[in-house]
Amino acid sequence: MKIKEGKPQKSLKVTTIPGLDVGPGHFIEQQKADQTLKKYWELAENPVENGKAQFFVKNEISYRKYVGKHDEEGLIQLVVKESLREKVVSLAHDTLLSGHRGSTKTLNRV
Repeated sequence: MKIKEGKPQKSLKVTTIPGLDVGPGHFIEQQKADQTLKKYWELAENPVENGKAQFFVKNEISYRKYVGKHDEEGLIQLVVKESLREKVVSLAHDTLLSGHRGSTKTLNRV
């Protein structure tokens, strides 16, 4: 410990993911322009109550509400455009504090 006292601390290696610095206004524009999300915008306009997944819009941003078998409240998920999906998963998987979790825990983290 005495030897380490005189040495400078090593800086942490923090993973940075370029392209995730998107503000709300820009995110809304990108979400509406993404053709892969077109059907979900339509489902949000004409909601269907009998499925497990329901789509809705709040503050101009599209969300998905998923209600599982054992889940009464449901899980609210942000709908992410196609070009950001891999980056979001990478953020949940590759960051310093994420650890090496299994696929289920990583998806829950997302």
